[in-house]
Amino acid sequence: MSHRCECTLLLFFFISVLPTSLKAEVVNLSWDNDLLTGTDRGYTNGVRVSYLTGTADENDGKSARFVRTLRDGLRFLPGIGASDSEHAATLSLRQFMVTPEDITVENPQFDDIPYAGHLSLSGTLWSWDADTITGFGAHIGVIGPESGAESVQKWVHKATGSDKPQGWGNQLGTDVVGGIQGAHGRKLLQLGQGGNIEQRVSVIGTALLSSFRTSAKTGLVWQLGRHLPINFVPDYAGTSSTIALPGSFKDSGSSWSVYVGLGVEYVGYSYIDDNAGAYRFDEGPLIGQLGLGATGQWDHLLASVTLRATTSENERHKDNFSFGTLSVSWAL
Repeated sequence: MSHRCECTLLLFFFISVLPTSLKAEVVNLSWDNDLLTGTDRGYTNGVRVSYLTGTADENDGKSARFVRTLRDGLRFLPGIGASDSEHAATLSLRQFMVTPEDITVENPQFDDIPYAGHLSLSGTLWSWDADTITGFGAHIGVIGPESGAESVQKWVHKATGSDKPQGWGNQLGTDVVGGIQGAHGRKLLQLGQGGNIEQRVSVIGTALLSSFRTSAKTGLVWQLGRHLPINFVPDYAGTSSTIALPGSFKDSGSSWSVYVGLGVEYVGYSYIDDNAGAYRFDEGPLIGQLGLGATGQWDHLLASVTLRATTSENERHKDNFSFGTLSVSWAL
């Protein structure tokens, strides 16, 4: 069986077993693009569409029953099943792409990063209270032409009058990838009262075990705002997990915040690095990260913008990477 048939069958199976009749509590769209920070290279674009189900404690609704089943089946995991915690699940479809700096060249640019497109489906069960949030999940995806990255970039560049990317004929893949992920956040400090200016400091850790990328991250987030929601992790980047969604809406109907995050990531395995071949891409094991962002809630709408930068992922080229994220959530 061809790689393309294998990918299609696996993705079709994954979609078929998802509880597609669930009514989501929140729907989120996140868009990453490096043009928001004035560059066009490396991680160049990413889109994620996510659904957050109703909580397990809701009396009716298929989503609540689905989450209760997950919660009861995963009680053996740390942080899952506590009686004083809320539980909900997120389901996400994500696509992203990486490209070399000069996309007008048709031949492989062995002194830069190769073209790569990635499309994946993921699901995560979240458990949270006022001081902690924990999540465990799994994902499956495809790298190569089946990701649709080539078509999306060419369409966007045509619509915006940008240079047509010429090198997608050299992209990596086709391969099926997948794995598991976990995340935990904990509030360290909170100052101020509801309705007044509040401040928070929290610590976050995530781990990813995958045939595409195996890594571990940790970082600190400082947040300042008015009517801050229960969720103290305001990170809406499409590249990250959906940890920002549970408890993200404030009952008051309006809120705002600004935040700064500092972190470090250890990369144990990278599919792009492992399959770069003749390309002079050599991903380093440690990556520093900085993020600046702001959020605003108006009734059932929550919007955020984040600008982030990392130290170079390529040990051969020490230029920093940067990109921006726009995110919009609707509470249903």
